[in-house]
Amino acid sequence: MKRWIISLGRGGTVLISIGLALLLVSLIPPAQLGSSSGGGGIGPKMFQPFSEYVLTPQQGLEVTINASGTLTVYILEVSTQTIYDWISEHYSEQETPFFDYNNVTRLEEFLKANPDTIGRQKEIREGKVEYIPTKVTNATLVFSNPSSVSVQCMYEASITAIIAPGTKVRNLAQWTIPIGFVLALPWLVQLWREKTMHTGI
Repeated sequence: MKRWIISLGRGGTVLISIGLALLLVSLIPPAQLGSSSGGGGIGPKMFQPFSEYVLTPQQGLEVTINASGTLTVYILEVSTQTIYDWISEHYSEQETPFFDYNNVTRLEEFLKANPDTIGRQKEIREGKVEYIPTKVTNATLVFSNPSSVSVQCMYEASITAIIAPGTKVRNLAQWTIPIGFVLALPWLVQLWREKTMHTGI
């Protein structure tokens, strides 16, 4: 058997083994480290920060939401205080009276000036929002109501310990296994032929 076929075959089987191992890792469920819940009414054209967390790349945040209308849910990589400090610095009390600090326009202006603070953004009424940071960071859960009517909402948030991001690991495995099979195929065919010839003798 040619040496290059053997080398490719061994490399292919290694890739297949790695891909299968990655698939197994992606199936390990994350361990829950903590949880919180809350909710309330959010007025028309208003936003409301709820919980704040400090997360590492080995931790994920899962938020399950149930609302009476569609909300824009943000997970921002800053503290609530940072948002309000920015509003205070850029607008006088005459421009933004205290009761208007939570106007969605102010939040949108903050996000336009600081787009890198958006860790996750999703339009949602019922469902789940998931977030995994790439570095140690603050994570603030913010609900924004862009509609002209009040929206009632409830949420449950869980912090989980993550061995590896499931989707990314599965995607990597989906590439690794087929490539490994293609590399190993000539070697496997050659083995099968040699075995057939030996059996025929």
